[in-house]
Amino acid sequence: MKVCFINPAFPESLWSFSGVASLVGKRGAFAPLGLATIAACTPTKFNIEICDEEIEPINFETDAEIIALTAFNVQARRAFKIAEEFRRRRKLVAMGGPYASLCPEKCMPYVDVVLEGEGELIWQEFLADYKEGNYKRHYKQKEKISMLSSPPPRYDLLKIKEYFEFSIQTTRGCPFTCEFCDIIITDGRVPRSKSVKQVLAEVQKLYELGVGSVVFTDANFIGSPKYTKELLEELIRFGKENNFPMSFACEATINLATKYDILGLMQAANFDRVFVGVESPRKTSLVETKKLVNTRGSLLENIRKIQSYGMIVVAGMIVGFDSDDKEIFQEQFDFLMEAGVPFTTVGTLVALENTPLYERVKKEGRLIESIYEDMRGHGASNTNFIPRQMTLEELINGYNWLIRALYAYDNYSKRILTMIDNFYRNGNKDKVAEKRPYLPGFLHTQKKPYLSSELYKIIKNVLSYYLITKDGKRRWFFISSLLKTLRGGVNSRRLAGTLSLLVLHKHFHDYVTKAHGDPEIISPISPYTPN
Repeated sequence: MKVCFINPAFPESLWSFSGVASLVGKRGAFAPLGLATIAACTPTKFNIEICDEEIEPINFETDAEIIALTAFNVQARRAFKIAEEFRRRRKLVAMGGPYASLCPEKCMPYVDVVLEGEGELIWQEFLADYKEGNYKRHYKQKEKISMLSSPPPRYDLLKIKEYFEFSIQTTRGCPFTCEFCDIIITDGRVPRSKSVKQVLAEVQKLYELGVGSVVFTDANFIGSPKYTKELLEELIRFGKENNFPMSFACEATINLATKYDILGLMQAANFDRVFVGVESPRKTSLVETKKLVNTRGSLLENIRKIQSYGMIVVAGMIVGFDSDDKEIFQEQFDFLMEAGVPFTTVGTLVALENTPLYERVKKEGRLIESIYEDMRGHGASNTNFIPRQMTLEELINGYNWLIRALYAYDNYSKRILTMIDNFYRNGNKDKVAEKRPYLPGFLHTQKKPYLSSELYKIIKNVLSYYLITKDGKRRWFFISSLLKTLRGGVNSRRLAGTLSLLVLHKHFHDYVTKAHGDPEIISPISPYTPN
């Protein structure tokens, strides 16, 4: 018997990174961790293949008896179309993952089997029932599973060289209660962790497969500080034993800035990037959505503190809270410029089904019927409820100005340079870590990175794109950003940070131009800013 796991293609967004494929020679941003994990739960009697539509077309003529789909909210519509094609061919189609767990009833009409909740146990239950010829339409994992029993993902089934980065999940669950977030619905509010030994085994496996960049996908990497420190100490040991072959990234709450011991360990372990859900510079909006952790202390100073340890801060930002009026767009722009945050996944607020926000706006009669494929969240101007202090048209127009202004060449370059100036402020420099030859993210390669033919090819592509062009603004953006970075002295982490953000900007600029309009004709002053 054979199972074909399928990850449907994502719609274009800031997160898709499709625009840099031609520069770095990789087609996928993030390898599908969920499918690799469930593949590891599949009995050996089943043959397995994983198809990621992000990097390859789907073979609808596969000889697999079972088609297993996963989907985030934004992938749901594509997943349903794929299911339709396979059911037409009389294949049994099962669907699990975040969307099926959040909205199982909406998946039922399109597939044969819905798996709701964490999949490690109910997937095996379904397969056992299937072998007996007596499977159910709906499987639900009622109790949260122990992460100690979650097997190491089958990374070996993935096309390693096609991805920018690979993921490891150490913990599920988040203790916070942000009104808009679906993680507390699907993963629960009580954090559950793998053992440090389990995590290191996964790191070791990715190292053996030649992976140079790993993202920890936990909702909050510092949810359990004691556990985080134990893990970081082991990552440092692993790095020392293997000449620091990997760079790491994670998602954390802004109070990371107050945990100097963890920041120091992250720097020593080779962390180069942290995603922080900042959401808004407006305190009333943060209080409204119950993001209270962001109201303690200065957001600007906290971002600068994290940057001072040589780490890029990627900020998740949202417009469209009930406390937001038309002036929020300029406030967001000014805040991000001052903070030196080049990469921000700013988007309009969306009420995801079954979240507290969804239930509230539905009760208030403000919900707008819409299609989830169009609600891309970060990096999109779509919403599904009526704003309180502006019209829907004003929200969309204000957002379109904001995203274009942020990714205009000059404004993006200014934020890079502000970030670089914040690196190692107040002397937060690990002198040993600083001397390492360093390349972040998808530019990081193992074993003599500066002699890598792959790296030389990337550099050649980047130079060709930015320098051999009739677009003088693009050329000057690249040259001036590098020159201003070098004025602070030759420093591998600063230079690599600038280079990686310049590579990513190709995608940001291409996407924003296509989806929202030319960034280069936008004023840095919002059309809604009072005269």
